[in-house]
Amino acid sequence: MHKTSWLEIEPLDTLFFRGAESMEAGENHEVDTMFPPMPTTITGAIRTAILRQKGIAPAAYLQKPEKYRQEYPLLGEPQMPGFILVGPLFATVDGILLLPVPAHWHADLPDSLKIQWGEKYQVQAATPLAEKTLGLVGSAHQPFWVRQPSGSNMKSLGGFWATGEAFSTMQRGKGEITFYNSADKIKRSQAAILTTNSIFVREERVGLALTPQRTAKEGHLYSAVHIRLRDGVRMLAGINSPHETILANDGVLQLGGEQRVCRYRLLPELLLPHNTKGNMLLALSPLEISQLSAEFAAGLRASAKL
Repeated sequence: MHKTSWLEIEPLDTLFFRGAESMEAGENHEVDTMFPPMPTTITGAIRTAILRQKGIAPAAYLQKPEKYRQEYPLLGEPQMPGFILVGPLFATVDGILLLPVPAHWHADLPDSLKIQWGEKYQVQAATPLAEKTLGLVGSAHQPFWVRQPSGSNMKSLGGFWATGEAFSTMQRGKGEITFYNSADKIKRSQAAILTTNSIFVREERVGLALTPQRTAKEGHLYSAVHIRLRDGVRMLAGINSPHETILANDGVLQLGGEQRVCRYRLLPELLLPHNTKGNMLLALSPLEISQLSAEFAAGLRASAKL
């Protein structure tokens, strides 16, 4: 039986997760960041923490992975860990869980400078357009659309974050949800949607390239985007596995570029909202289509731009 153990991760400083840009001189002067990071990035950090806590040298593990996999099955094989990472997600220090808003939720919001934060706005879920309804032909089979929209400028809310109560509200396909631009203003058991800027901020850092001798390389400057979590916000990662979680109850993870130090602690329990009567699945993080059963892989998908 699979069980999910959750880690609450608190960075001690900023985090840096590179995108796909090259850092070669003359190609890119600015390096963007990918945040939240890909699940594989946190998976690697967790496996490295296990090796460190068990006193196993990475080279020894790579040389005889079967030996260590039998003793610590959570490690798995070098190419395949013994667990699946759920998330990353976010939570406030008060324990309010924040989940990614599905891309098929839409709202007619005013310009960001005119949004009345702390006020409710109508949110509607798009549904697949039934075949032959309007006689439309296009590249997308049964595209999602908002039926009887509440406004004339409906836009996807993909990229926002929502409380579990917002998902309960949207089980009916629409509802009024409060929008915030600060995580510390959410009330417990409130249906709320937050901007990404209320969870983390982007900070530009300028640095020097280094020679192999770790001295400054003349004329080689670069700019990188770092991420700083807002006060009162923590990152969450779930370890889903049939094997026992062998991480210490609290410890250190090193994440992303420059191996930034983060504190972590195992949470006693974390419940995700679920709807057994629904006909849709929500991916909590990027996933490979191959991880889905044939039934779902062939179904309709709504997502933000890749």
